[in-house]
Amino acid sequence: MSLTTITRSKPFYVAAGVTDAAVAKLRGVPAKLSTVKVERRDIEKAVATVQIEVVSLPARAQATAVGIAGEVTGRVDDVYGDMLVRGRKVVGRIRRQKSTQDLKKEATTTVRRTKATATTAKKSASATGTTAKRATKRTSTTAKKNAATTRSTAKGATTSARKTTKSAAKATQAGASKVGQ
Repeated sequence: MSLTTITRSKPFYVAAGVTDAAVAKLRGVPAKLSTVKVERRDIEKAVATVQIEVVSLPARAQATAVGIAGEVTGRVDDVYGDMLVRGRKVVGRIRRQKSTQDLKKEATTTVRRTKATATTAKKSASATGTTAKRATKRTSTTAKKNAATTRSTAKGATTSARKTTKSAAKATQAGASKVGQ
């Protein structure tokens, strides 16, 4: 299965939507935790209440489960749809951001330059072999010349790869800031 197929599938978008929703909720947790104060008597009161409710819990749980089963089925479809829409939005925001577009462009350039380097190296090796058959003296000159060409294209591919890495870092950082908004 290709990356494009995976990133255009509903479960992928749902997972992205759930992640986005979770991050949005978690961003507010530190502020809420700083306002929470718990005292010993509150805990003791809660434990006493829970002990009383535990006795009736099995009967209430069974009745509640039967009643909720029908509601849950419809709600799951709604939540799945909501997360699908949210996921498509967050993935769309990340795909449209400049750093992601720059990354895609740099990666394409790197692939193109790497292929060119491989082609140049193959041609150089072939030319060197042919020249070696014709004249031993010219072989070293041709080999040096072809090696220089190969080095030059390899250097271009390396530079392009370095730029791609920087673009990937920017795209990752920018994408992370889009999640949970």
